[in-house]
Amino acid sequence: MPRQSLDPELAAVVERGRKLAAEMGELRPRRIGAYRSPFTDEARAIVAEWKRDGGYERALDEIAASDPDLAVQ
Repeated sequence: MPRQSLDPELAAVVERGRKLAAEMGELRPRRIGAYRSPFTDEARAIVAEWKRDGGYERALDEIAASDPDLAVQ
């Protein structure tokens, strides 16, 4: 299937929008290299255990019980 191209005027508008967004700091920086978690191995292990033992689900249930609007999110 051939690749579609934007109308030149629309492409110019999109490019101006991207440039403005970049100038305003709204665009995420391009990824450089492999992702590296900011969390330590110990922190990841603690969270994994918390999820395994049901603590995460209990916390979600508590939060949902305290704010019914969150229960339907």
